Amino acid sequence: MPKNPVCIKVLLWIGVVLFLLCFLASTIAPEHILPVLGFQGYDGLIIRLYGIFQLSWALLFFFALKDIEKNLAIINSAIITGALVVVFFVVYQFAVIKSGWYLLLNAALVLVYTVLLFLCKPRPARP
Repeated sequence: MPKNPVCIKVLLWIGVVLFLLCFLASTIAPEHILPVLGFQGYDGLIIRLYGIFQLSWALLFFFALKDIEKNLAIINSAIITGALVVVFFVVYQFAVIKSGWYLLLNAALVLVYTVLLFLCKPRPARP
C-alpha cells in the first residue's frame, strides 16, 4: 500500500460520485439541452453509451474500495481506459464535432483524474 492509503480511497470515492453524476447527465439529459453543450448534430446513442461506461466505472470503483490491494487491476485498467477515453475525446472533438466545449472539458477532467489515480495508486506488495 502507499504511504497514505487515504489518498486512493478518497480518489475512488470521488470517482464513484463523479461518474454517477456524469452518468445521470449523459443518460437522462433532455435532447434540447445537448445542443447547448456543443452537440448540434450529435449522435444521441454515443452520448447515452458513454453514460453507461460511466455507470460501469462507478460500480467498479465502489467494489475496488472493499480491498484496494487485491483490486489493483481495476485501478490499473481505469488508468489505461481513462487515457484512451481522453485520446478518443480529443480526436472526436477535432475530427467530427469541431465546436463546443463539452468533450474537451470531459477530456480534461478525465485526464486530471487519471493522472491522480496513477500518482496515488498503491504499489504491489513484494513477496
